[in-house]
Amino acid sequence: MSTERSQIWGVCRASDAFETRDFYLACFLRCSGYQLQGLRSEGPRKVFVFRDRTSRRADILAFYGDTTSVGPLVFAATIKDMKGLLHNG
Repeated sequence: MSTERSQIWGVCRASDAFETRDFYLACFLRCSGYQLQGLRSEGPRKVFVFRDRTSRRADILAFYGDTTSVGPLVFAATIKDMKGLLHNG
């Protein structure tokens, strides 16, 4: 494991983690019950690290295919929380 990868807060192995740079996908995953394992820097950008699930592929396809939904107030609150992590974390 590289030094950069080991700087993720929380403990996770690469095999049970899923990473994304897509902010709104990260918010959706968090609303859908995915456990946020950490946030790491990749140059000026941040990478969200989640505990992976066997349903991840289907969940992501549903998100991009607009065939799923989360509560709008929950999504808005999650966006606020995740922005707080980006700017204060």
